Amino acid sequence: MSRSPTYPPLRSDVTLIELGDDAVGLALRERSGYRFFAAVPALLVIDSQLFASLKALRQAAAERHDAGRRGRPGSARHPALAA
Repeated sequence: MSRSPTYPPLRSDVTLIELGDDAVGLALRERSGYRFFAAVPALLVIDSQLFASLKALRQAAAERHDAGRRGRPGSARHPALAA
């Protein structure tokens, strides 16, 4: 009789980072903190950086996301429509 493969229990090591209505990236839990992967151009400056906590990661993302919105006229979500 054939045995079914055994899989380890599922755990969530990835957290979606949202600012307001925008999904701006993913945080991957590592041994020493959370590594951020940007999904929007304004946050590429912190892409792949390691943060000690999700709180610190969200704060850094919010500061840069807000700065990116202030730096562009019109809609930050659809920069092409701002022209």
